[in-house]
Amino acid sequence: MRVDFDRVVEAAQLIPRQFIRTAQYHSEGLSRLLGLDITLKVETANPVGSVMGRAAEWWFTNRTPVHRVVCASADDFGVAMAHAGRKRGIEVELFGPLNADAAKVEALRHAGTTVRLDGTDPEEIREEAHRYASMVDGILVLDGEHIELVEGAATMAAEIEHLAEPPDAVFVPLGSGTLALGTAAWCHDRMPRTRVVGVGAERAPAMIRSVREHRVVITPSADTSAPGLAVRAPSELMVGPLAAALDDTALVSEQHMQQAAAALAVHEGLRVSLDGAAALAAVAMQAPSLKGSSVVVAVTSRAIG
Repeated sequence: MRVDFDRVVEAAQLIPRQFIRTAQYHSEGLSRLLGLDITLKVETANPVGSVMGRAAEWWFTNRTPVHRVVCASADDFGVAMAHAGRKRGIEVELFGPLNADAAKVEALRHAGTTVRLDGTDPEEIREEAHRYASMVDGILVLDGEHIELVEGAATMAAEIEHLAEPPDAVFVPLGSGTLALGTAAWCHDRMPRTRVVGVGAERAPAMIRSVREHRVVITPSADTSAPGLAVRAPSELMVGPLAAALDDTALVSEQHMQQAAAALAVHEGLRVSLDGAAALAAVAMQAPSLKGSSVVVAVTSRAIG
């Protein structure tokens, strides 16, 4: 999976304004707390509440016309795909776990999106979504398996390039790899001195282990409260490119993500999900070794409900 930088530039011109040119600013409170120069890249103030709005809009821009889309996500990715499809009059049906965020599911259903919840294993949910898509002649869209999603997400990194000085590091949640690959590819091409670190959950380490070992590692479970990081069988399409592109990876605990979410609320008034706080959690854990560095923290998902 190779990122075409010309297409990222085109995406930045065509993705709707409410998803791009998002806030990026120095956080005095967090910088003082951690002893670093921290810039927040805030992706939560848009109609879907996450960075996935960029990815979904670019996917539909390139794939329309389609009549029905099926996704194995009832969280940020699914919310973004449903919103982008609804705008275009395209039916998007979502499959998710029984423990999906109740507030997000309620909002989706209120907007008219069909959400089917069953089980808790992400791979079984993907398999069920695949069977259903085949049955109804729909297009199955999985996070981490479409280059258009990566290109759309990479527009976030293109905006980081416009900071007065290139940062020493950018921390992003890893998840299925869409945002991390787009960010790492862009930064290495345009800001080669900037390190990109992908962040995963300790209770869902499959993608981190896969990147570190340069092979697909499947784990028995992905038992994290951060659904965007709940990957237990990474895509083969992603592992190789991520292993080549990322400079480092970090695993964070549920407690560290909760603490980071609380810090963002206290110091910046941001209400974020655990996914959205994962990058800051990793920075906080590594603060002693990063002391004095300039770091961009991607805040990628808001909490609702």
